[in-house]
Amino acid sequence: MVACAGLTIAIAGAIAALPLRGFAQDPGPPASSASLSLPNAQAPQQNADVVNVAPPAKAGENAGFWRSITVNGFASFSYLYNTNDPAFRVNQYRVFDYADEEPQLDMAQLVLQRAIDHANQFGFRLNMIAGSAVPRITAAYGMFRNCETLQAGNFDIPEAYVSYIAPLGKGLRLDAGKFATHMGSEVIGGYDGYNDEFSRSFLFGFGIPFTNTGVKATYAFSGKISAMLLLTNGWDEVQHYNHKYSIGGQAVLTATRNTAFYFNWLHGPTMPHNDMADRSAFEIVGNWKTTPKFSLGFDSLYGYDRNGIVFGFNSVWKSLVGYTKYQVKPRFSLAFRGEVFNDSGGTRTGIPQTLQEFTLTPEYDMAAKLSKVSEHFRRFDGKFVVRGDIRLDTSDKDVFQRNDYWVDNQFTTAVNLIYLF
Repeated sequence: MVACAGLTIAIAGAIAALPLRGFAQDPGPPASSASLSLPNAQAPQQNADVVNVAPPAKAGENAGFWRSITVNGFASFSYLYNTNDPAFRVNQYRVFDYADEEPQLDMAQLVLQRAIDHANQFGFRLNMIAGSAVPRITAAYGMFRNCETLQAGNFDIPEAYVSYIAPLGKGLRLDAGKFATHMGSEVIGGYDGYNDEFSRSFLFGFGIPFTNTGVKATYAFSGKISAMLLLTNGWDEVQHYNHKYSIGGQAVLTATRNTAFYFNWLHGPTMPHNDMADRSAFEIVGNWKTTPKFSLGFDSLYGYDRNGIVFGFNSVWKSLVGYTKYQVKPRFSLAFRGEVFNDSGGTRTGIPQTLQEFTLTPEYDMAAKLSKVSEHFRRFDGKFVVRGDIRLDTSDKDVFQRNDYWVDNQFTTAVNLIYLF
C-alpha cells in the first residue's frame, strides 16, 4: 500500500509539474482552441484538433505563454428522489447520481490549461475535481484509487497531460499523460462541455472507460477528416494492471458543417495480472444539427472480453443510445435520451440482463453576472443552469430495489444546479 501511495504521489506530481518546467522556454504566441464538430452538442472528449502550421514565434514573445494560460471553474449540485424508496438509499446502475434523497455536491472543478492549435506550440491541461459523487467513481487504479482496497475518495485528477504540435505536414498533435477517454458521446462534465442530460447513460457508466493514461497522436488530414492513435495502460489505469498495453484510435468525418461521425476503438488486456484476457470496444457516434434549434445524435457500442466468462467463452455487451435536443427559447431547452444496453455475459453490470432507460431533461440557463456585485468578481462572470432529470429505468430481470424487495424498474426525478465560469 505504501508503494502504491508513493507511486500515486510521484505520478501526480510529475505530470502536474511537467508543464511548468518544460514550457518556461517556449516562445510560442497565445493561441485559441480550434476543433471539429462534436457528436453531442456538449462532448469535448470527441474533439479532433485542427492544427495550422505557423512559423516559430519570436523569442521576445515568451511572456505570451503565461498570458495564454486560462483558469476556469465548474460546480454541480443535485438532489434526487427515487419513487421505489430503496431500503439501502442507493439507485441501482446509476453512475454519479447513485444517492437517493441526499443533497450532493456532485463535483467542483478547477481547470488550468494552455490550449494550442499551431505548430511548435506547447500546452497543457490540469483538471482537478472534488465532491461527494464524481471523484469516487472516476478515480483511476493507482491514482486516488487504493491499489489494494480499490476504494477512492472525494478528490481526483481526471486529466493531467502535456501537448505539443510538431511541424509535420499540417501539424501533428502529441499528448502525453492522463486524459478523458476518446470514447463515448457523454462526458464527466465541466465548464467547457457538460451533457444535455444530468444523469449518465448505461453506456457511459458500464460500456467504456472514464480515462486513459498514455500517449496519443492526432492529425487533421483536412477540414473533414482527422484521426487519432492512442497507446495507453488500459481502462482507468494509471498504475499498470498487466505487462501489456492497450491501443486505440479515432477517425472523425465531418460530413457537413452540421454533421459529424466518430469511429472509436480500444483493444488490450484489462483483467488484473492477466495478459491474455483482451478487451475490445468498437463504437460509432454521430451528430446532426438539423436546424439551429434542433439536434439529433446517436451512440452505438459493441464490446467484448475474450474469455471473460470462463476460458473459451467471451462476454459481450452492446448498447444503442439516441439523443435529441430542442431549443424552445433562447434560455430554455428540452433534451431527451433513450437507450438499450445489453449485457449478455453479465460481466459489466453483474448479471446477464438487458437494461433500458428513457430520460427527459428541461433546462433553463441564465447569466451569472457577479461583476454587478463588485468589479473584483468580474473574472467569475459565467452562467447558472437549472435543470430537471425525469428518468425511467427498466430491466428484463428484477434488479431494482423497491423498499426491501426487488422489481424490474425504477423511476427517478432530480434537480441539478450548475455554475460555470
